[in-house]
Amino acid sequence: MLLFLILTTAAIIQAAVIKEDEVKPCDGIIIDNVYHEIEELKKDIDRPYSLAVDYSTDRVYFSYSLNKDDDVFKTAYVNLNTKEYAHIDGVNNGFAQAVDQKNHDVYIGGSDGIYKYNHKTNTAEFLGVRDADVWHIFFKDVLYYSVFPSQFLFTYINGQSVRYKDLEDTKVDQFIIDNDDVIFFTNTTGLFSQKKGTKEATLYHEFLDVGVRGVATDINGDIFVCLPDGIYKVDKSEVSLRKMVEIDDVFGLAFDNDNNIVYSDATKLIRLKPNKDKTC
Repeated sequence: MLLFLILTTAAIIQAAVIKEDEVKPCDGIIIDNVYHEIEELKKDIDRPYSLAVDYSTDRVYFSYSLNKDDDVFKTAYVNLNTKEYAHIDGVNNGFAQAVDQKNHDVYIGGSDGIYKYNHKTNTAEFLGVRDADVWHIFFKDVLYYSVFPSQFLFTYINGQSVRYKDLEDTKVDQFIIDNDDVIFFTNTTGLFSQKKGTKEATLYHEFLDVGVRGVATDINGDIFVCLPDGIYKVDKSEVSLRKMVEIDDVFGLAFDNDNNIVYSDATKLIRLKPNKDKTC
């Protein structure tokens, strides 16, 4: 009887060990109580930045640093479905990307102006704003861009650049416009919003140390920003930021045409895809 009890106890312990070994650790991310798979799109790239997704081609365009010791940048893209990766030639120091989703046009800002991507030749052709060091670029009905080091905001319409009057007395680093024609912009002070056609800005988040690294709208027009510690959603009703997911060292942010998060960290591009059948 004693031997039987010992063997039975050993079997129970062994069974418990086997069961524990079969439990896999959580390798995804939970967002709003939904499990998300982590899909690696591209790795071994230095600080991918300024992400923009073209819904018509399922490509995410971005810039990255060619060398870790200087500020030389190159524009490239990755196909979200096939993982095809390619550089885009023709831009001097390509740093900022924007997409006109209606006309499927891709714009690239470099250190000597604005370029337009030619899909057939996979090269960029000079569009305008010669000798301007374009810092950030966004398309909504017309093309908007900010320049370095002045941080002035401009519109580019029919070959003409004009200072954006609503913010002509304000420095603008990154910016984006939502479906209500509210422009969200950053500078060294913080993240602000301002209704187009007005001069009154609202402070959403004050920068005490490191500021916003990326801004994006999802397919519903909601605004998201990435700080070094994660991705946040702008809550306009509360005039605040709500942390969606904690991610270390985020550099850029965009959304694909299924409204999945596409982001970059210091060395790679990632897409988060929901899977309601899994959990942590």
